[in-house]
Amino acid sequence: MPMFLWIDGQARIRALGRTLHKVLGEGVMIGDAFTRHFTIGRHEADLLRCPDATIPRCEFSNCSRKVGACGSSLRHLKERRSIHLTLQARPEIGLRGDVLSLPQAEGGGVLMNLSFGIYLSEVVASLDLTERDFAVADLAMEMLYLLETKSMVMGELSALTARLDHARQEAERLALTDALTRLSNRRAMERALAQALSGVTQGGAPFALMQIDLDHFKRVNDSYGHAAGDYVLQSVARILNETVRHGDLAGRMGGDEFLLLLRGPIEHKALEALAQRIIARLEEPKWFAGNECLISGSIGVVVSDDYAIHDLDAMQGDADVATYAAKEAGRGCVRFAQSAPR
Repeated sequence: MPMFLWIDGQARIRALGRTLHKVLGEGVMIGDAFTRHFTIGRHEADLLRCPDATIPRCEFSNCSRKVGACGSSLRHLKERRSIHLTLQARPEIGLRGDVLSLPQAEGGGVLMNLSFGIYLSEVVASLDLTERDFAVADLAMEMLYLLETKSMVMGELSALTARLDHARQEAERLALTDALTRLSNRRAMERALAQALSGVTQGGAPFALMQIDLDHFKRVNDSYGHAAGDYVLQSVARILNETVRHGDLAGRMGGDEFLLLLRGPIEHKALEALAQRIIARLEEPKWFAGNECLISGSIGVVVSDDYAIHDLDAMQGDADVATYAAKEAGRGCVRFAQSAPR
């Protein structure tokens, strides 16, 4: 019984097990008062009244009338299903166990057989206890093995959950990304446009759409092959990413059609200047396998502030019309929707 505690009739420590001595520390002495090192109960000490303190035969007339003030009062703990003790020096550690009343011929008092209960793992870790500190029949080590196994399993489950969450996020990202250009794809752009429209209809920030159709792209594909065409599309994606502001969104809607979602208020002159910069970058020579790939861009622009009633289909339709007007004007230029003021 490495966790036993023998208390005599005067509520003083007569003996204790080696493990309990290790828990209490070197400060414990044989003969110390029980209450110097232990408190009975958790939050119920004030309810543990000693029955003997209310009758004339109680020899401790000046005691606190609580269980623990004398060895005789501790004998009443056997009537409880189990006892709970808290260490005075380490109140974060609780003990529980059984109480056995000793005969008066042996000096009265009680013998307690204690255990750490739910505090087992914390005590073992903090005091560096080993298997030798527990009784052979004690299930403490088996409990520690179970706790360690549970901890390992929970760790693996947590890691698996993190991997699954990462895989889910990556799958969602890929589902919203154009595989060739790494820009947002049509699905992602439609979602972003719906959010922008919802925001502006509720009094949020306005936005502009800039539709870009590449000029002469088919000639590059036909002359130098699809590998050259893919290279050109990737170059366009890089140009758009480098040109737009942080917070704006560039997407490939399919084929050689791109779309910019420009968030926040932007003046028409600033939008036109941005479109001209993009066109200039698009017209820069692009070399693939020794072949010069020349393209340009026709751009149509619509601005949400130009609409009294915000309708996404109408705005996208106007962007198509404006882009076609840019092509009709000779390509390599920008046109605003007809509803937009100049």
